[in-house]
Amino acid sequence: MKNLNIRKIILSKQIRRADFLRFMPEGQKRELLKHASYLRGKKVVHINAVADGGGVAEILASLIPYLRSLGVESDWYFINPDISKKFFEITNKIHDALQGAPVKINGREWTEYEHVSRRIATEIEKIDCDILALNDPQLLTAGHYAHLNKHKIYFSHIDTSSVFRPVWKKLLPAIASYHRIVFSNRNFVNGSLPGRKIKVFTPAIDPLAPKQKIVSQKEARLYLKKYGGVPQNCPLVAQISRFDVWKNPIGVIQSFRMVQSTYPDAQLALVGFNTAKDNPAASVVYKDIAAIAGKSRDIFLFFDPKEKDVLEFTVMAQNAADVVVQNSVKEGFGLVVTEAMWKRQAVIGGPALGIRKQIRNGKNGFIVKSPEEMAQKIIFLLSHPAERKRMGNSARKTVLENFLFPRLVSNHLKLYRSCLK
Repeated sequence: MKNLNIRKIILSKQIRRADFLRFMPEGQKRELLKHASYLRGKKVVHINAVADGGGVAEILASLIPYLRSLGVESDWYFINPDISKKFFEITNKIHDALQGAPVKINGREWTEYEHVSRRIATEIEKIDCDILALNDPQLLTAGHYAHLNKHKIYFSHIDTSSVFRPVWKKLLPAIASYHRIVFSNRNFVNGSLPGRKIKVFTPAIDPLAPKQKIVSQKEARLYLKKYGGVPQNCPLVAQISRFDVWKNPIGVIQSFRMVQSTYPDAQLALVGFNTAKDNPAASVVYKDIAAIAGKSRDIFLFFDPKEKDVLEFTVMAQNAADVVVQNSVKEGFGLVVTEAMWKRQAVIGGPALGIRKQIRNGKNGFIVKSPEEMAQKIIFLLSHPAERKRMGNSARKTVLENFLFPRLVSNHLKLYRSCLK
């Protein structure tokens, strides 16, 4: 019978081992191949909320082909976006509560979440695998119910260090039931989780992916002018991430207004195309930002993906900006920061722990805690192009040494092997 609640993604992308092994030192390369040889003949299945939009989908779109190239059988499923009108609204609330927001979830909403989770679990049961990996709260409870005899891993891509207790209490038994619980940052781990099950490793970007393409700033600015109407020869500040209260786009606009006292011709681009089906709150945030921006001719908002090549536009925005900011208050990791750093951008990041994992303040970018401080750093980078270039080169080196995909694949293989021992 055809799955109605989850769908399998058919990936045509194929890569060769040699294409990515060249990014690894010899010792890491040998370790990766050793773990891969142990896992040949085993099957790993990942399930997440959406097929595209957001960092988790981007990671899985690369991870599955990498694993297959190493001889590890791997599949990827996602939740049918038509599964339930209310489901993703509820999981949005759960996501916010796990990051500390005092969100009220009523009894009917819990019943709906539970009901849909059991439907998903019934279909997960039909999937044959040796290791089952569930990503984030949308799949948390469904994975808890399914495949009780399988090795199961829960990937938490968010900061659960200061949760909203009433919601956490409801979900803790499900989270604690997994054989392994993976976080991207040691500081994100909630103290009530069983320590022996915790694994920590950072996400990474795929250097072979089209999204990591580097083009000249001149070419990128021409593209933004043609397809986004952004003036070509003015200082450009950009934040490239979804419209989300945790990304604090309002704070970016406040900073930008201060920057204009020194650079009156500066432009701001907020690029957050609404492609992720699990984020219905994005439309509300976008409307609020649009109201604040008003009819300003120097603030450009990119939300509706229609008639836009979302991937190409995102790549061009990252390459075009004079200064890239990521003003997140909470951030699981922030792959958009990694992507910009790979493109030699000295990123100005907010106080989120995930961003502080990447940016060394004053070395390869800046960490700021207020709109005033962000404005100061934007003005500094616009006024010191040589320093901006130096920091951008240091940013790329940081990604090369720490946050490229072959290292992440090795982490995954080691994790899977630890489950099967």
